[in-house]
Amino acid sequence: MLPPVNRYRPAANPRGEDTRRRILDTALALFAANGFDGASTRDIAEHAGVNLPAIQYYFGSKEGLYRAVIALIGEHLAQTVAPVIERARRCLESDAPPRAQVINHLCELVDTIVAMFLDDTLPDRENRYIFVSRVEIEDTEALDPLHDVWREHIQFPAAKLVGRLMGRPPDDEKVLLRTLMILGQVKIFCSRAVMRGLGWQAIDEARVRTVQAMVNEHTRAICRALKGSA
Repeated sequence: MLPPVNRYRPAANPRGEDTRRRILDTALALFAANGFDGASTRDIAEHAGVNLPAIQYYFGSKEGLYRAVIALIGEHLAQTVAPVIERARRCLESDAPPRAQVINHLCELVDTIVAMFLDDTLPDRENRYIFVSRVEIEDTEALDPLHDVWREHIQFPAAKLVGRLMGRPPDDEKVLLRTLMILGQVKIFCSRAVMRGLGWQAIDEARVRTVQAMVNEHTRAICRALKGSA
């Protein structure tokens, strides 16, 4: 278990912010490759091209840096889905949005998550993917903030859409179960075992589109079965 996060001094100028981000990007790659215990601050500093005290200056400690990497991934997740969630929110605020429109917003959210997990063109996607997998295996509470981001920015907005389709509140147990089942068909693509099972060495745009189309098909079938038809 990691100790509480240490406070660190944020960058006060563009050059400092560039240094801080370079340390974060390097730490992400090394934590992904070697895990928390296997990535030393000395190695991180050397690969980032900074002196060792820079890590303490910006992040307080190795644990602080680790948590900052997790926070960075959470920020990326939240920023990626923000426009989709905003469109869904506006839809649900209307008096009686058509079911088809609600389903479309849910499918758009699912599409966005699929692309986030699979799109090789996204910066550091592979390192983020491996890092999160490692942290989940290591079962550290440091990942709790990322789980909180997932619940706030993906699970709960999706539950609002599913709840509208079911005529139930978003915190209803049956709504949450349906929501988790829909999101679960996307999260499975975080597993490297799935990639090996498919025999994929690389994921191009065509493969991303194929996965999106099939997940959409499943999601729409689930939604039609909830109540009435789309």
